[in-house]
Amino acid sequence: MVDVDTLASLDGVLWLRSGAIASRQLGLHQSTISRNINRCETIFDVHAAKTSGEWHLKGDAKLLNLERVVHQHHRWLGGRALRIEAMYWSSKTYLEPAPDGWLAGNHDFMNVQQPQALLRDGIIDAWIGSYPDVPDDDDPEFASFPLLRHPIRLVVGANHPLLNAGEELSFELVSQFPSLALPDGAFPKFEACLKAIGLWNSPSRINRYNRDKWEGRWESEILVGYASIFSIGFYPQPQYFLPLQLPLSVGDNLVVKRQFADHPRLLQLLARLRQQLSPWLDAHPELIGFGGNQTPS
Repeated sequence: MVDVDTLASLDGVLWLRSGAIASRQLGLHQSTISRNINRCETIFDVHAAKTSGEWHLKGDAKLLNLERVVHQHHRWLGGRALRIEAMYWSSKTYLEPAPDGWLAGNHDFMNVQQPQALLRDGIIDAWIGSYPDVPDDDDPEFASFPLLRHPIRLVVGANHPLLNAGEELSFELVSQFPSLALPDGAFPKFEACLKAIGLWNSPSRINRYNRDKWEGRWESEILVGYASIFSIGFYPQPQYFLPLQLPLSVGDNLVVKRQFADHPRLLQLLARLRQQLSPWLDAHPELIGFGGNQTPS
C-alpha cells in the first residue's frame, strides 16, 4: 500500500506527461514527485519510461492496478479531486473552468485509445469523448452519456478552388484534394466515414494536439479540413464551410467506468456539463442537447 500523494505522483506524470504539470496540478514539489515515482517503481516492481513523448510503464502492473482501484474509490468518496479529460476542441466548452471537485487534464489527445486506457486503469475518472468514437451502449466496462450532437462540415481556405466549383461540387471532386487525416485507427468510426467518401488521405503522425502540427498545416492552399462551430476557430487562417453535408453527426459523450454510472458525483457532473451547453443550444438550432440520464441509442 502507498499513500494518496505517492500514487498520484506516478499516475499524474503518466496522465499529464510532465513532472512540472503534475507538480502544479497536484500541489506537490517536483522533487517530491520524483521521489514518489521512485517509491512506486520499487514497491510495485515497475519502471516508468518515456517513448515518443509518452510515459509508459514496463513490468507487471497487476498489483499497481489493484492499488489504483482503492485510490479511485477514495476519490469518488470525496477524499481527493476526481480527474477528468476531454478532447481539445471540447475542453473550452465544458471544462474552463473545471467543475468543483474535479481536476482537469491537458486536453490534447488526438486518438481515443489513450484516454480510454487511462480511464480503464483508474488513472483518470471521467472522459469527455468524441462521438461516434465512444463506447457502445452495451460496453461491459464503460457507461457513456450523450451531451451533444451536431453536424460537422468540410472547410477550406479563402483561395481554395473548391469555393468556385458551384453546382459541380461533390465529394468525388473534393476527394481529388488532400484532406486532413490522423494515423490509422485514431478515431476509427469517424475515419471509416470519411474514407468511404474518399477523404482522410493526407495523414499526420501526431497523437497529441499541437496547433502547428495539425491546423498549422494550412500552408497548403489546397488542403481540405473539417470543422464544427466549436472547432473552426482553431485554424490559423480564416476557413469557409463547403455546402456539402457529411453523412454523419459528431458530438460529445461523458464516459466513466460503468460501476460509477449512478454515483451522485457523476450525476452532478453530468448536469453541470449539460448546463454549460445552454448558451450554445439557444444560439444554434442545429445543435442537439440531451437531458436526464440518457444513454446513446
